Amino acid sequence: MMQVQQGRVVAMRYIMRNSRNEVLENNMNSTPVSYLHGAGGILPLLQAQVEGLCEGDKKLVFLGKESGLVNDDFSFEIIIDEVRQALEQELLLGYPVQPPAAACNDDCDCYMKQHIN
Repeated sequence: MMQVQQGRVVAMRYIMRNSRNEVLENNMNSTPVSYLHGAGGILPLLQAQVEGLCEGDKKLVFLGKESGLVNDDFSFEIIIDEVRQALEQELLLGYPVQPPAAACNDDCDCYMKQHIN
């Protein structure tokens, strides 16, 4: 099973809360968000917290304002949906270009459907 690390595309769902426990973002019932790990698509502090996780892993992550990187305390409930090796094109661009496998269905005409299936 692949781990989250540099040069891998990570698809995850999360609930983000502020210090007052207010939900700021919630995509738990939506398509996962994908990013290229190590390319700056998400906060480095958050990337460090998910480093080494695998598909299916869940984690509660805290980002404190004392770090100086955020202006409030935030918590993230994270589920890692997919970890895969980035395509050469994705490494050059610095972000994912194909949707996560979970987003591909019978009506899909995406890269995965054309080149993987």
